[in-house]
Amino acid sequence: MDFSDIKVYISFVVAVVIGFFLIPKVIKIAMKKNLVAKPNHRTSHKGTVPNVGGISIFISFILSFFLFADIAERPEIQYLLFSVIALFFVGLYDDILIISAKRKLVGEAAGISIMIFLGNFRFTNLHGFFGIYELPYFVSILLTFFVIVVIINALNLVDGIDGLAAGIGMLVSLFFGIYFLLIEKLQLTIVSFSLLGALLPFFLYNVFAKRNKVFMGDAGALVLGLILAALAIEFNELNIPATANPHIYQIANAPMVSICILILPLFDTLRVFTIRLAQKKSPFSPDKNHLHHMFLALGYNHKQSTGILLAINTVYIIIGLLFQHTVKIFFFVIVFISCLIWSETVRMYIKIKEKNKEKEREKCNEVFS
Repeated sequence: MDFSDIKVYISFVVAVVIGFFLIPKVIKIAMKKNLVAKPNHRTSHKGTVPNVGGISIFISFILSFFLFADIAERPEIQYLLFSVIALFFVGLYDDILIISAKRKLVGEAAGISIMIFLGNFRFTNLHGFFGIYELPYFVSILLTFFVIVVIINALNLVDGIDGLAAGIGMLVSLFFGIYFLLIEKLQLTIVSFSLLGALLPFFLYNVFAKRNKVFMGDAGALVLGLILAALAIEFNELNIPATANPHIYQIANAPMVSICILILPLFDTLRVFTIRLAQKKSPFSPDKNHLHHMFLALGYNHKQSTGILLAINTVYIIIGLLFQHTVKIFFFVIVFISCLIWSETVRMYIKIKEKNKEKEREKCNEVFS
């Protein structure tokens, strides 16, 4: 193990230490300035909780990365950092003052543009997914914009119960970090492990703290979604089918494996958008149709619901790796159908449970009437 490998692990440790140092201070300031999330008909928490945990995630990640990454080796990564900074301020502005969805989307697009046009972070090849290989430049730009926006907002949407968004971020960044380490892409490994280290203290405070609880907020969710999207893009680009001498860790069907890696937020977003459109509502109108709401309705608490959903996501990552050589479109259909089956099974069970409760209430009313 040389010093380059050691830097990866140190970047993780430093991000963790900075996070544990910052979070109590961020919470203290947030409480003084009333930067808190108050419970309403859509939320599943009680009491006021600071919603600026994204500040700690952002600072921990940025400082750890700057300390250990070698930007001269991969100059394009500096533009990823500029995009991260831009989206952090968009999210922080929304956390503090609240902005419209349109203005927020414009801010996201401006930040993403830095990464795509200056850093050249984009999908150039679909690996034969839907029969498509190399992409024309204009199509590449549009697809990359779309995917990044979807991933960012998918992470934002699953941030509805304790630990879920951060847990997914930790799971995905750990996977990418190990993979990039195996193929010796040091700078991408440091990005992954710096993010993992920045998320860990927040996760512990968010899930287990009673007096010093903190939420991620939009600032954290946007930063998290953007970094995971960038890592997913690089994962796909590094696994474009090689014409000769593929490396030992070459991933077949990388786009489908990427979907499996991020399956929970992606499927949840597709599912709730479909339900809202079917109900003739805006796809961005808030409700309680998310997968995490379903598990809460089953009687599980936040920790249990988060644990179950992270376990499901982990199973799909393993499936993606095991069946990466399966026919691409067939694999996609099977994964999608399997998600529909288990989610609809849970939904039907909730309906049965609610009907049984209603019958019990009617019986009680009859007895006392």
